[in-house]
Amino acid sequence: MSSNTVPLTQRPAWKALSDHYLKIRDTHLRTLFEQDSHRGEQLVLEGAGLYLVYSKHRITADTMGLLRGTAPWFRVTGAPHSALVAFTLTLVLLGAVPATLARPVLGRSPWGLGVGLGNVRRWLVLLAIGAPVAILAGYIGARTPAIAAVYPLGGRLTPEPRAFVLHAFGYLLYYLGFEYLFRGFLLMGAKDEIGPAAANLLQACLATAFHFGKPAAEMAAAFPARLIFGWLTLYTEAIWPALGIHWIVGGAGGPA
Repeated sequence: MSSNTVPLTQRPAWKALSDHYLKIRDTHLRTLFEQDSHRGEQLVLEGAGLYLVYSKHRITADTMGLLRGTAPWFRVTGAPHSALVAFTLTLVLLGAVPATLARPVLGRSPWGLGVGLGNVRRWLVLLAIGAPVAILAGYIGARTPAIAAVYPLGGRLTPEPRAFVLHAFGYLLYYLGFEYLFRGFLLMGAKDEIGPAAANLLQACLATAFHFGKPAAEMAAAFPARLIFGWLTLYTEAIWPALGIHWIVGGAGGPA
């Protein structure tokens, strides 16, 4: 061995792995699966009649990259944001940003895109009818293994009432941004230009794309549900009935 050879434990790759180990050594496997529901499909290797499963080891995408040794690697994951921070950022990106673009892009006031009261009597009646259906959908979703493996967003809930209140509040922020973008900015913003039916189809297709890669039951329900939410918004001239029903489904543990 050459005297100029750097010992293994003094190489940058070794130090990077050591630092990485200190960051994840106390992470529970349950947490890793909650953060990435697809790790059971991705962290595997098959060959020569063998099927190796890495997902049940304390590793992440960063671990696999760092194990490449001296090859270039940049961290692709980091400490996850808290659920409340993530939901707030969603509201900003999906709600606040489109609202600032409403006047320059659509020539419309951001408040005129379904966030007014609309026809209150209509949406209260529709919300009263839709709420029990939404609770049932959420209940069924929460007891469907494929859906329960993905939801609720933000991690599993604890029995404490405070945890559920924070969960419900976070979901409200999330859905407010989601509904404003698709049923407000897109649907209400485009209906006068391309017609209500075409605008509803457009927002339903784009909103459904958010569910790609999700459980099959969720994918099957996504498109018709988005069309119904669009119709509710057009019929009541407000996003509130769609927001309320969507929120109840998510709050009850169903797909988002």
